[in-house]
Amino acid sequence: MLECVANISEGRQVDIIKDFESSLLRVPEIKLLHIDTGYDANRTVFTFLGNNKAITSAVISLLKKCLTKIDMRKHSGNHPRIGSLDVCPIVPIYPSTIDDANKCVQNILKEIEIQKIKVGGWLYRESSISSENYELSNVRKGQYEMLARSRKKYDFGYFNPRFGAMALGVRNFLIAYNINLGKNKVFEAKKIAGIIRESSPTGISGVKSIGWYCDNLSFSQVSCNIVDIEICTLKMIYDRVLFEAENIGIKTYGSEIIGMLPKIGFRDFNTSRQAVEYLKLDSINPIEIEKRIIENHI
Repeated sequence: MLECVANISEGRQVDIIKDFESSLLRVPEIKLLHIDTGYDANRTVFTFLGNNKAITSAVISLLKKCLTKIDMRKHSGNHPRIGSLDVCPIVPIYPSTIDDANKCVQNILKEIEIQKIKVGGWLYRESSISSENYELSNVRKGQYEMLARSRKKYDFGYFNPRFGAMALGVRNFLIAYNINLGKNKVFEAKKIAGIIRESSPTGISGVKSIGWYCDNLSFSQVSCNIVDIEICTLKMIYDRVLFEAENIGIKTYGSEIIGMLPKIGFRDFNTSRQAVEYLKLDSINPIEIEKRIIENHI
């Protein structure tokens, strides 16, 4: 079994998001687990399960829908992005392997070519052809606005200004996690994000982080990706952000998980409910935490 976590650059027009949902539900043997929509990011994350054939069909369906529903020349949002199907990770779920997931990536590329779908982009993480493209942040450097001027050759397809570009690849489980600060604290959010990211001398291993402001939520946030869930937990990040915030005299207002996560992310707690209470995961919206744990759907 494989998991796909498709990040679509549309988070504001409900009818379009529903259209994407419908296209996934029509794909045989696809199990749609969760839809996470961010207005300020102008981004929706669709998490779904399936076998190689089903995931390939679902991704191709999303690509075709992107070409008709989203024009990146008109897109804006606070989340880094290069295209309408911005990033499309394929995650192996045991007993599936990295090799199994990479076969799915290759099948997606074959279908793009066979069906002459007018999209292009780069392979990243465990599918990367170039070591430069292993990290997603390198692939998205300069964002959509730099694509037309970039001399960086695509790994597949070609530049379509309406679509932009896609980062496609195999990776292991990742947890997307945001901690809320006050309304006018975007400078502080960026400062704390810089302190805790793994590339900092004082950072946490396995953490990518940026700071931004969410006008719709009236929060600034430290937005994190836990890319190594074996060495980093939600509690480690939450406690560290709380500490750094107190050091500069500001408060935190809970946190949120984007999409799904594996049980291992809660290993610092006796129960998932205890995690919700400690991390204040319901600070923005109510959360049915058991529905957000990937193992509960397998």
